[in-house]
Amino acid sequence: MKKTFFFTLLTATVAFAADPKPAAETKPDPGPAPTAAETKALEELSKLGVEARPIAANINWRSASVRFAGTNADPKIYTLLKDVPSLQELDLAGLALTDAQLASIAKLANLRVLHLEKTPTTDAMLAHVKGLKNLAYLNLYGTQITDAGLAQLKGLSSLKSLYVFETKVTDAGITALKSSLPNLYIEKGWTAEDIARLNAKPPPDTKAMEAEIAAAQKKLDGLNAELTKLKEALEKQTKDTPEFTAAEKKVKDKTTEITKATTALDAAKAKLVAAKSAVVEAEIAAAQKKLDGLTGELTKLKEALEKQKKETPEFTAAEKSVKDKTAEITKATTTLDEAKAKLKK
Repeated sequence: MKKTFFFTLLTATVAFAADPKPAAETKPDPGPAPTAAETKALEELSKLGVEARPIAANINWRSASVRFAGTNADPKIYTLLKDVPSLQELDLAGLALTDAQLASIAKLANLRVLHLEKTPTTDAMLAHVKGLKNLAYLNLYGTQITDAGLAQLKGLSSLKSLYVFETKVTDAGITALKSSLPNLYIEKGWTAEDIARLNAKPPPDTKAMEAEIAAAQKKLDGLNAELTKLKEALEKQTKDTPEFTAAEKKVKDKTTEITKATTALDAAKAKLVAAKSAVVEAEIAAAQKKLDGLTGELTKLKEALEKQKKETPEFTAAEKSVKDKTAEITKATTTLDEAKAKLKK
């Protein structure tokens, strides 16, 4: 018993002695020490109300928010930001951002988080974002981007989260981007159309109405068949006899039933026609609304195109947006014409 205990204790002691020391914790990358130019830029930004603070203690990587500088922030801010290469997080949400201002941050290669929500960012302006290869989070909520702009992000292999609610991005555009970035989480949110569909009254049950018509027609056919038999029975009776009087009354009563049944059938048919017309009219209204919206978007895209210099990436992107929107308008016009044609039938 003592030998067994001693052997067990010896084995445990040897195992403990041989056990390697726990691995040292991996320290976070502190980032590069600020250069003189960066230090000066940080000081100037602070004077303009923008604090680019370290994201953690003993870390040189920084986070900055410009939104607190006001909607129309001093243009100098954007010039200074490009001299802060240690920026990993940048918040430009809600600002009246211009193409040139967004271009200022295009060389912030270490940027990982970028907030552009509620800014006038367009498809063409996203050309300044597509080179930010370390970007992991991008918020484009409430911007003017479409599927064309989304396509410019397919080279951002580090991108993990993208927010595009209240934009013109479609499911097709999301699917296309995810084919290049399968691990990307994209939040589309609820569109105005989604909300309208949820609040809309359910369409009338035309199948039930058609069934009602079929039942009314069947009843009317049955009554007509009965009337035919009653008339045949009446013809066999001798006039001015009790039998004739009774048979004649049955014919009159059945005729009254047929009149009521015919009225019910006509009412059911009228209800179905009205219901189908209402569905088509709603379809026409929705198609017209969509066409009006697309036309408004096309006007803005054309205005944006006119501001770009030819033979530049921005011009090419803006030109493509115009072409794609024109194609959408062609389809929407066809849909509207088809809906109007239904109403005339």
